[in-house]
Parts: sequence; structure tokens; C-alpha cells
Amino acid sequence: MAPRTIHLVSLGCPKNRVDSEVMLGVARAAGYEHVEDAGSAEVIVINTCGFIGEAKKESIDTIFEMARLKDEGACQKLVVSGCLSQRHPAELAREMPEVDHFLGSSDMLKLGRVLAGGADRMLVGNPAEWLVRAADPRTLSTPGGSAYLKIAEGCNRTCSFCVIPELRGAQRSRPIDDAVAEVERLVAGGARELCLV
Repeated sequence: MAPRTIHLVSLGCPKNRVDSEVMLGVARAAGYEHVEDAGSAEVIVINTCGFIGEAKKESIDTIFEMARLKDEGACQKLVVSGCLSQRHPAELAREMPEVDHFLGSSDMLKLGRVLAGGADRMLVGNPAEWLVRAADPRTLSTPGGSAYLKIAEGCNRTCSFCVIPELRGAQRSRPIDDAVAEVERLVAGGARELCLV
């Protein structure tokens, strides 16, 4: 039996890239193969950015572009995740009926429920409180021997010009031993350069 297919679009910062790699790991564990051609994917995931106006526009444009593949391509399920859906869950759900599931910026592991079928449409956790762990599945998408290592998440400062606490939750750091365990796994997998985020 041929593996099921998934295409993932990762927008925004390196933290989003790590989150996208965790979702790719979840998909691989569920028997899905990542494909570069969105038109041939049964499931399409867009991991959005909602930090500034231009990033929100890029995310919305990408959602609508990928939504067309539900009519023109193989896409059977369209999933929107990340900061934009964390920031505007109700509005997006109301304005985008073509989206089958919404995950927030802390809901990467919930993709497994979506892929298994029967998951709720709205899976945005509030507050955002997930923190990547070494035990989480992850499929690298960076070229060569380079990888990102997320060591912290969120922020406790509520600056008037910044929405990071709203998007990513309160500041929390990974335990050092967990970060070291992931470093060891990444190096064993061929990583030679680790960029801390």
C-alpha cells in the first residue's frame, strides 16, 4: 500500500520551522510521506505567522492558494496551524470554511489526531503552553548538516508593540538535559551546525 501524502508550508521564523518539523515527524509516524508538490498531497498544512501585517497577509494568501487544491488537486484535508490561528481563531474559522482544521502555536502534536480522523475542527489551545521536547517526533527540513534547536518559548514582557506573549504564551525554557538529549539525537542524525532559537 502506498503511503499517504502530506505537504507542509512553513511561514515565519525559525521557531515556526522547528514546529513544522515536529508536525512532519508526527505525520511520518502516522504513515504519511512528505511531498514537495502541493497538488499531489492528500493533506496540506500551512504553519502560519501572525506577527506583523505583511506576515499575516502572506499567511492568508497562502491559505487561499492552497485551498484551491481541494478542488483542483488531490487535497482532501486543509489544516492551518501556528501563530495566525492562535491570534485569530474565531475569525479565521468564520471566514475560511474551506479550512478543515485549525491548530494554534502550541498544538503541533494534535496533528496526529487530525490525521487519524474524527478530530474537532478547532484545536487551538489557549493559552499557548507547549514546549518542544527531545522525545517529540521531528523530521528536519533544513539543508545539509544544519538544524535549529529551540531552547525557549514565549515571553513575559507585555510590550505594547509586540504580540509574542499572545501568540506564543508565557516565557518558558527547556530543561537543559532535554535540550542536550535533542542535541545528541540531531548530531547522531548528521547535524554539524546547531542554531539556537
